[in-house]
Amino acid sequence: MHLAFDETFAITPAEAYDFYKTPADWPRLFKAFTKVTDRGDGWYTVWIKRTPIPLIAKITVDEPDERVAWDFRGTWSGDGAVRFELTDTGTRITGHETIALPRLLQFMERHLESGFAAVWEGGWRRLRKRRTDAK
Repeated sequence: MHLAFDETFAITPAEAYDFYKTPADWPRLFKAFTKVTDRGDGWYTVWIKRTPIPLIAKITVDEPDERVAWDFRGTWSGDGAVRFELTDTGTRITGHETIALPRLLQFMERHLESGFAAVWEGGWRRLRKRRTDAK
């Protein structure tokens, strides 16, 4: 499953980066993530609402206010990345997330892909609302 995105928000790159610094920061943006535990060596367990199988994630690239990349391991393997670009209207966030499904769940790929897309869309809504609430 592969998700790609290209979104622009009326926030600064620093504000956007703040949500991606570590997987422990993700629930502040993505309300589908409920609890995060530190597994050590940079790895985190990220629990997802209504899903019994958590993400296990580690930041692999950290360029403050510019770019963040991560890897997944365990049941959900794969990677993701976001890039922050200052524009005339705020910050453009481009990136992707690729998640390999366990063989047992491959028949559910379309359903799971729409679920992960909804997680990202929920975060985008929160970023859009952020600037509206600040006015």
